[in-house]
Amino acid sequence: MKKYLNKGLLYTWFNAAKVPIIIGIFIWGFIANSIIESNLTYLKNQISDSFFNGFRTTNLESYVMLGVIFIAIYFISQGINKRNTNMFLSSGPYTKRQIKYNELISILITLVFFIVTYVYIAFMAYIRNRGFLAIVDGYGAIILIEIVRMILIGIIGIVFMLTVDLLFSNSAIGFISMIFIIPISIFALFTKLYTTLNYIGVLNNFRLSYLFNSSDDEIQKNTAKILLECVSLRDVTVRELSIEIIIALSIIVIMIFIFNIAQRRYKLEHCNKIFSSKLNENIIVILVSTALGSFASLFFVSEFINNMQYKSGDYVPLTGVDLVKGLGADILCVVIVGFIAYKIMKKILKNIV
Repeated sequence: MKKYLNKGLLYTWFNAAKVPIIIGIFIWGFIANSIIESNLTYLKNQISDSFFNGFRTTNLESYVMLGVIFIAIYFISQGINKRNTNMFLSSGPYTKRQIKYNELISILITLVFFIVTYVYIAFMAYIRNRGFLAIVDGYGAIILIEIVRMILIGIIGIVFMLTVDLLFSNSAIGFISMIFIIPISIFALFTKLYTTLNYIGVLNNFRLSYLFNSSDDEIQKNTAKILLECVSLRDVTVRELSIEIIIALSIIVIMIFIFNIAQRRYKLEHCNKIFSSKLNENIIVILVSTALGSFASLFFVSEFINNMQYKSGDYVPLTGVDLVKGLGADILCVVIVGFIAYKIMKKILKNIV
């Protein structure tokens, strides 16, 4: 990565992004302070009610605004006409690869500024509440875990953002897709996968065998997702934390690999009004149409499947003829609705681009 580092590109990026970065840091400072103070208030009530004094990590939903801030910084720094900006830079002494990798480096450096801001807010909260925190278990350790979460999940979000941006030549469409279209589509696909695994008995069998072979304490420890859920220090084990960090690092490596492929395929001469290439157009259209088919299946077929599952009064995974009927109806709905959505979107895009 060092050979792609260019001080001129870094200066250009931060010069364009300095105002949104400063505004974003101030906004994040208020949000971070609100998060920590809210957790401390919750802990005070918890101590008075149940005498539990464990400081807890924050729900990931609290960091949604941080993601929005980063997306805003990135798109403001690019300007409205991303394609013309990239063409101007590429016509100079910079290669397309240098431009994209310096964008990645710049936004990662920006993440460091936001993490330093969080550390400062957490330290000031400690100074203000030293007396109370003397009886609190794990404040420093939990803050450290929060920093690790911000680093790992932040890097995953940044690489995802840059990869999605490479699929589009239009900044506005890319912004909308990054915030709404692609995340909702991925969520719909995972929801469909989950419900399918559930009614064919895969998740149910796993859960039953897991409960059968585990004590209550083991279940509590093993089901605590440290980097994803709200947990106290008592729920954290070094082994599980290490495993989750390794998994997150593996995801980062895979996403950087995908980013590298996407930036190689990004060719300015192939850009149209919306997408950066015909292949990227097909990828997005297939993703969205499959997600629409999955959503339609959840809406229209779920009741039919549930009736077969609970026809005896209790939950029973589908087997035999019922499994064939349920799975067949599910797949048929996804294929038909997805195909119709695909044809409609392609026709609309053909008129636009």
